[in-house]
Amino acid sequence: MDQRDRLKLYSVPLSSSLRSQGTTRRGHPAIVDGPSGDVITYGGLVERVPRMASWLVRHGIGYGDRVACLSLNSKAYIEFLYALAWIGAVAVPLNIRLNPREITHILLDSGAKGIFSCAFLVEVAEAVCRDIPAVEHKILAAEPREGWVAFDELIHEKNDSIPASDQVSGETLFMLLYTSGTTGRPKGCMLPQRVWTGYAVNMATCFQMGPGDVYLGFLPYFHVAGFGTAISQLILGGTLVTLAASDPLAMYDLIEAHRVTFLFLVPGLSSAFLYHEARKERDLSSLKVFIGGAGGEKRALVEDVEKILGARYYGIYGQTESGGKVTWADAGMIRENPMSYGHVMPFFDYRIVDEDDNEVEPGAVGELCLRGSPLMRGYWNRPEATAETLRNGWHHTGDLFLQMDNGQVRMVDRRKYLVKTGGENVYPQEVETVLLRHDAIADAAVIGVPDEKWGEAVKAFVVLKEGEALSRPEIDAWVREFIAGYKVPRFIEFIDVVPRNASGKILKEELKQRKTTADQRTRRR
Repeated sequence: MDQRDRLKLYSVPLSSSLRSQGTTRRGHPAIVDGPSGDVITYGGLVERVPRMASWLVRHGIGYGDRVACLSLNSKAYIEFLYALAWIGAVAVPLNIRLNPREITHILLDSGAKGIFSCAFLVEVAEAVCRDIPAVEHKILAAEPREGWVAFDELIHEKNDSIPASDQVSGETLFMLLYTSGTTGRPKGCMLPQRVWTGYAVNMATCFQMGPGDVYLGFLPYFHVAGFGTAISQLILGGTLVTLAASDPLAMYDLIEAHRVTFLFLVPGLSSAFLYHEARKERDLSSLKVFIGGAGGEKRALVEDVEKILGARYYGIYGQTESGGKVTWADAGMIRENPMSYGHVMPFFDYRIVDEDDNEVEPGAVGELCLRGSPLMRGYWNRPEATAETLRNGWHHTGDLFLQMDNGQVRMVDRRKYLVKTGGENVYPQEVETVLLRHDAIADAAVIGVPDEKWGEAVKAFVVLKEGEALSRPEIDAWVREFIAGYKVPRFIEFIDVVPRNASGKILKEELKQRKTTADQRTRRR
């Protein structure tokens, strides 16, 4: 490849925007550690990251080496990720909710050479690394601990600064982000540095995020949208306020104290935040954007976000393989059609295709396929899965969509969750949406269960609002008002909470493990 071809293919690394902001916005706050209030400016960040990178290289961590991260959100976590990007190393963020066996699988599968942790999770990290000799380096974002290097060692002024590696570009692998594993063992999505630049451009284009904004980053960095939205704010020159977990009281305190403008909450957390009593005692006038789920929130919540908080509501759809957010819908689109997922974001090319990869007509259901800079390169150590997902030059999302008359798209359901009952196709998400319209229902999930007569039967899991009472026949009658009889749940189980992962997606494989009993029937045969 000659130099002209290399220039054509070049895309900018994460270090490019950091160096630029370190010059043009040197004194502007880059990251605020929420609990402590500790602030680092872009000038401070661009001074510390090269020192951290120098320490890593001196201790044998370099281009392409994988480093696991088992940590709560913090300022130090983001700084460490920037240092890995600076030298072309690969971060492997670990879901803090995984059990030790699952973490061990990811450490072995990724071939991690080191691990970064925090005081809260260090004992878990220590235990899983004990039997994995390949994890040579242990770095702790806290006080010194035997066998661990304290974070202060990495940022100490005695460390020489090194320039960003010329070997690193936007195509350099930066993150192995393992899928949630809702249908089996998680797969490592290979996300190069260009993914996050594309993510930031979409944030700026669709939501007008920019250098004057402040984003409250409490969604975990092991989640594609949690890290993606946080790093977007830094790429765009704004301020990131970190918070370790969802805590409505702490969130309202930080919004008021730091004049937060952007929030991103997933289904399951939105209501708890919005209706918390603490909001009545805080100045929330700085808020201007509230991002939630498309197709997964009650319309009343959308209205209340704009009425109570005075912020614009946007619903999104995304997935790890696609590098985060894929579609966006504003409140007006949702009011017009609560099922709308809005428009595909501008830095994606998309098609909706049938099982033979032929594009379907508008209004017909097919699989959403994507091309664009935010997409993954494939699955780590999974060439067959990569070839299947990225076949014919398109990323096949596994999600069934249709294009509406107004050009917007609507998700019908995950292909793998399609219920076939008596020869008819039932899309669980359609049934869930009808259930959620009922004023007494707080949350709902729908799956298919084995049925001797119909092959599969529709089963609903329903969470009632506190103080509400609702019988199975009443729910049956409600659903029949809106959809065909074959789509109506034959079984209903009342539960306390719908299990979800960090991105708010329903853990349907977990629900399928629950026993279906005769007393859960909505109607007698």
